[in-house]
Amino acid sequence: MSLSFSKETVRQSSDAKTQAYFSSFPVNSTLETAEQIRRFELLRLAFFVLKLRKLEQRTLIAQVEPNSQDTDLQFRCNLLRHVIFQQVLTLIRLDAREQAMQIIDTCNKS
Repeated sequence: MSLSFSKETVRQSSDAKTQAYFSSFPVNSTLETAEQIRRFELLRLAFFVLKLRKLEQRTLIAQVEPNSQDTDLQFRCNLLRHVIFQQVLTLIRLDAREQAMQIIDTCNKS
């Protein structure tokens, strides 16, 4: 009996941890609060900034080794710069300007 009791206790403990972890996520896959929206938009910004950094590194390599991909990489970098600008405008509307600037600064330094 003690073995089944301990298995049940472990299962309940695991279920409680899972519920605590998922409680910060929306139940129906929609962002419901301003804080959830703000965090999601900050995450998107970080993704775009890191993607831009990766593409800029590729363009530096492409300049050393002439290639036809150079114009394509520059085009993609320009698109990402525009997306980042729009993302910052969105975050300013969500009162997250400082956080947005910190993300951009941190991603550019690393």
